[in-house]
Amino acid sequence: MSRPISIANTQKSEPVASPTESLVKSIGAQQIVDSVCGSSPLKSYGRHISNNVRNELLPNTPEFQFSTYMHQGGKVLGQNTLYMFGTPPSCACAQENIPINNLSLHLNNMSLHLNSMNNNYLNPNWNAPSMFSLTSPLPSHSCTDIPIHQPPSLRVPVQCSSATDIFSPPSRESTSPDDLLSRYRSNPMKGLKLSDIRGQVIKFAKDQVGSRFIQQKLEFCDSKEKDAIFDEVVAHAPELVDDIFGNYVVQKFFEYGEEKHWARLVDAVVDRIPEYAFQMYACRVLQKALEKVSEPLQIKILARVRHVIHRCMKDQNGNHVIQKAIEKVSPPYVQFIVSTLLENPDTIYDMSVDPYGCRVVQRCLEHCIPQQTRPVIERIHERFDDIANNQYGNYVVQHVILHGSDADRMLIVNRVADNLFEFSTHKYSSNVIEKCLERGAINHKAMLVRAACSQPEGCMPIVVQMMKDQYANYVVQKMFDQVTSDQRRELILTVRSHIPVLRQFPHGKHILAKLDKYFQKQVVMNYGYSDMSGSH
Repeated sequence: MSRPISIANTQKSEPVASPTESLVKSIGAQQIVDSVCGSSPLKSYGRHISNNVRNELLPNTPEFQFSTYMHQGGKVLGQNTLYMFGTPPSCACAQENIPINNLSLHLNNMSLHLNSMNNNYLNPNWNAPSMFSLTSPLPSHSCTDIPIHQPPSLRVPVQCSSATDIFSPPSRESTSPDDLLSRYRSNPMKGLKLSDIRGQVIKFAKDQVGSRFIQQKLEFCDSKEKDAIFDEVVAHAPELVDDIFGNYVVQKFFEYGEEKHWARLVDAVVDRIPEYAFQMYACRVLQKALEKVSEPLQIKILARVRHVIHRCMKDQNGNHVIQKAIEKVSPPYVQFIVSTLLENPDTIYDMSVDPYGCRVVQRCLEHCIPQQTRPVIERIHERFDDIANNQYGNYVVQHVILHGSDADRMLIVNRVADNLFEFSTHKYSSNVIEKCLERGAINHKAMLVRAACSQPEGCMPIVVQMMKDQYANYVVQKMFDQVTSDQRRELILTVRSHIPVLRQFPHGKHILAKLDKYFQKQVVMNYGYSDMSGSH
C-alpha cells in the first residue's frame, strides 16, 4: 500500500493562517502528538500511526503531521468521538476546501484528554471515526471553519449547534416514539409491555425481533394486555396472516386468545380463506384456527374451504389445511372431504399416488369413523397393486394395515403371499410386506413364511431368491425378526443348503449375520447350519 501524500507537498500556495491555526502553532503540534502518544492507552499504538501514516492534517501547520486514516465505510460524525480527516493519495491535489463547523478541540494544558478506545480499527483510508473519545468539558478554544481539502463527492455536512451536540450521548427521552422498535432491537427493554407499543403493533409484528416480543408476551400476559393491541392486530389481520413474521402473532392470538378474539379474527379473514389456504404462511394460521377455535367457527372456516377442496387436497400448502380439518373437526362436518374422495372410482387412486393427496387419504383412515373409512378402503382394495407399487401409494396401503380391520389385513396378506417375490423385490411394495409382518397376526405371518419357503419347479426357494435381491433381503430380515421361533426354524431349514451360494452375494451375507444373531452360533462347514440343538 502506497504511503499517503502530504497536502503540503501538492499545494501551490500556502493559505493565510486562521487564529485557531496560529493557536495550534503557538502550542506546538508535536507536543500534542507526544501527549496523545505518550500519556494514554494509545501510547504504542499512536506512535505506530504517527510513524506510518503521518500527514498534514490542518492547513498551514506542517509540523502537525499526525492524521488517522480510517475505514472508509465508517460514519463521519457521531457521539463521543473525535474525528480527524486526512487525504488519500488519489485525491491529494484536490483544491476545494470544506469547513467542518462546530467541531471543537479542547486544549487543556497542551494535551488532549483521552479515556477510551472504540472497537473500530485503523486503516489507510479516510473520513471515518478515530479510535478515541474526548472527556474534556465544553471547549474554551474552538477550531471552527477549518478548511479541509476533500473531494466534493465525499462532503458530509455537519449540523451541530455546539460541541455538546457532537460529544454527548443521545437522550432516550428525546428519541422519537417511532424509533421504539429500533431501540428495542439494539437494546431489549425488559420492562416493555404490549400496551407500550400501541400505535406500532404492526411494525413490531412484521419484524423478526418485534414479532418474537409480541409472541412471548401473549403467552403470559393478562386479558387487558392482549386487548391493548388486539384492535390493531385484527384491523391488519388480512395482511399479517401471510407475513413471514406477522403470521405468528395471529397464531398466538388463536392459541392464547379468547373466544371474543377468535370470532373477530375469523370474521376479518373469512372472505379470503380460499386464497389463504394456498399461501405458505397463511395456511398455518388457518391450521391453528381449526385446532383452537370453537366448533361454530370451525364450520365457518370449512364453509369457505369447501369451494376449493379439490385443489386444496393436491396443493403443497392447502393439503395441510384439509389434514388439520380431518384431525380436529367432528366427523359429520368433514363428510364433504370424504365425499370428494369417493366422487368417482378413480379419485382414491389419483389422491393416493399424489405426494400431497396421499396425506389426506391417510388422515381419513386415521381419524374418520368406520362409516366414512369403509368405502375408502374398498376403493383402495380395488386398485391394490397400482397403489402398493407407488412411491406415495404404498404409505396409504400401510395405513390400511394399521387402521383397517382384521379382514382388511387378511385380504392384503393373501394378495401379497400370492405374489411374494414380485412384491418383495419392488422398491415400494416391499415396504407393505414389512408392515404386514410387523402388524399382522400369527396366522398372517404363517401365510407369508409358507409362501417364502415354497419352491417353484426348477427354481430355488422363494426365500433364497429374495435374499439375493437389494430390496427383498430386507423383507427376509424383517421376517426373521417378527415371526415365531417355529416359523423361523422353517425358514432356516429352507435356507441352509443354499448357504454357499448366499455367501457370494452381499445381501445374502446380511441374512447369515441375522441367523447368527438369533442362535449365537457360526455358520459351519460348507453345507450345514448349527442350530441351538446341535442338529445338522
